[in-house]
Formats: sequence, structure tokens, C-alpha cells
Amino acid sequence: MRRASVIDSRISGKLASGAMPITATVVGLVLGVAIFLSVWIASEDSEADQAFRATVAYQNGVADLMSSIQDAEIGQRGYLLTGDELYLNPYNVAMASLDNIIDKLAEVDSTPVQTSNIAALRSLVAQKKSELQQSVELRRLDEPASIALMRTGQGKILMDGIRAVIHQMKEDGVAQLATRLEAVALGKRRMQTLLVIFAILAGGLSILVVRATVTRAKAAEKTRDELLGHADRRLMAVMAADLVGYSRMMEIDEADTLNRLKSARHGIDAIIEDHSGVIITTAGDSIVAAFSSALSAIDCAIEIQKHLGMQNIDRSENDRLRFRIGMNVGDVIIDNGDIFGDTVNIAARLESISEPGGICVSRSVRDHVRKHRKLKFEDAGFQRVKNISKPISTFRVYAED
Repeated sequence: MRRASVIDSRISGKLASGAMPITATVVGLVLGVAIFLSVWIASEDSEADQAFRATVAYQNGVADLMSSIQDAEIGQRGYLLTGDELYLNPYNVAMASLDNIIDKLAEVDSTPVQTSNIAALRSLVAQKKSELQQSVELRRLDEPASIALMRTGQGKILMDGIRAVIHQMKEDGVAQLATRLEAVALGKRRMQTLLVIFAILAGGLSILVVRATVTRAKAAEKTRDELLGHADRRLMAVMAADLVGYSRMMEIDEADTLNRLKSARHGIDAIIEDHSGVIITTAGDSIVAAFSSALSAIDCAIEIQKHLGMQNIDRSENDRLRFRIGMNVGDVIIDNGDIFGDTVNIAARLESISEPGGICVSRSVRDHVRKHRKLKFEDAGFQRVKNISKPISTFRVYAED
């Protein structure tokens, strides 16, 4: 019954851990949709903003056109009345700019209504320019004739027509500006709505992630309690691992070291679980795990060092995450889900004398596994370790190529 309970606990833990990739997938989909909508709305806002700028430029162009026509007419009248060539300076400048202003108006806005207005305006302005030029040239030859031409009212008729078209263009521009301002405001409202929806979704997903994490932690704790909580003393293999140079790496770059340690721990924890091990304690950069079999423990240690070696392959020598691993097998005392005794203490001491990236085991571990695994055991001699009265026979373990 005890074994069945342990298996059920492990299955629960795996189900809980399985929820994490699903949650991550959902988060990824939500982020993808949010990014797509953000790009789309930003594009809509950009188009509305460009249209708004075009409308403002159009209104300014209409005002410039009216101002230039008035300048030309004022210069013409001043010259007709006085014969002073100085009046022709603003007249000439204005006359030279009229066609260019109309061309720019046509480029700024090409809506059907405004295109029609610009065509009518172009015709009226051409007639007005002709009338102004005719009167100026006539003034140089025959002053009374030029005054008589001005009094016919032809210029006023053309000017009234131009004013009427420009007035209509301004009204159309104002209506168009209001429409485009509403489009800009609509785009902003869409973005605000999207942000609110995304915040709600992000909050909901955060709750799901927290729940999944808590469920996984409870399942792992239950597995440990099931495995260790039913006996006072048991024969177990104990593995102790510790990160080399942790303090030095933290001093250089805390954030990068923590991120890399979390990534490494994620892989190590999964490997321990795959080999039916149970993590007893963790303290920052160290791990103590227990196994019911020395074979499972040594297989786990070999795989951990291979996994870390692959992660370090592109790192410089001083920038590699390397763990020391020590291992011992023997009786342990189990109390409230924790383990105690010389077996645990010796495993921790063997870890401290292991090489960086290496595995150091006691003779008892060597004797348990050497007939069942093709491993190389290098005799490291008898080692005196802290708080252990007798020297420990130690071996360095290497996987055979």
C-alpha cells in the first residue's frame, strides 16, 4: 500500500507539472493576439494621424491660396490707380505662386469632393490671373482703358466665384477634419480597451500560474512525505550537490547568475525526479537528494553533470556553472520528512572535496554500483573530513566514453 501511495503522489506531481506547459502555451497565445492587435491598432492610428495632418495641410493651403489671390488683386489695383511699379512687387510674387499652391492642394487631398472643388478653383484662378494680367498690361498703354476694364466688374465676378469655392472647400475641410479627429479618438479608445482586456487576461493567467505552482509544490511535498515519512531508519543513497564559485559569480552579476542558476536547477530537479529521487533540502546553490537505490543515484549524478556540460559548452572557463557532487550510501534517520545521520554528513563532505564538475563517492557507493555500471572509479585515497572521526575511502567517478 505504501508503494502505491508513493506512485500516486508522483503521478499527481507530474500532472501538476504538466499544467505548466499548458499555461505557458495559453500565455503565449494571449501575448501573440495582443501583439497582433497592438500592431493593427497602431497601424490604424498611424493612418488616422496621417489623414489628420493632410487635412490640416489642406486647410493651410486653402488659406495661403486666398491670401495670394488677395495680394495679387491689391497689387493690381494699386498699380492701376497710381501707375507706381512698386505695387507690382507683391502682385508678381502672388501671381507666380498661385499655380504651385493649387498643385500642392491637389496632392494633399484627392477625395472626390475636393478634387471637384480644386478643378473648379483652378479654372477660376486661371481666368482671374488672365484678367489681372490684361488690366496691368493695358495700364502701361492706356490708363483710362485699364480703369474702364476694372469698372466692368469682371474681376469682382471672378473673385466672388473664387471666394465661394474656397468657402465650400473650407467647410468640406472642417467636416473632414472632424471625421478624422473622431478616427484618431476611436483608435485611442481601442488601444485603451485592449490594454484593459490584456490586463484582465494577464491577471487571470497569473492566478493560474500561481495555482499550478502551488499545486506542484504540494504534490512534491506529499511525494517526499510519502517516501520518507513512514519509517524511522532506512538504507538510502544520498547525493549532495553545490555550485562552485557561487559567491564570486553573484558579486560579478547577480541577475545573470540567478537566472542561470534557476535554469540549471530546473533541469537538475527534473533529472532527479526522472531517477525516482526526492529533493530533501535546497539552500540557494546547494541540493540534497535521497534515492532508494545507489544505481539510481549514480545514474542521476552522471546525467546531471552531462546536462550541465552541455549548458556550459559555449561559455568561457571562468563563466561556467559547475557543480560538485558527493554521494554516500547507508542508514539514515528519517524525521518529519527530513533525513539525518553520518550518511548525509559524509555525502556533504565528499561534495566539498569533489572536483568542479566532478563526482566523488564513498567506497560503499563504489561497491554497490561497479558491477552494474560501466564507470571508471579513480581511487582518491582516504580523506579526513570535518566532524567525521574516521578517514573515508573516496573515489572519483567518470563515465566511460
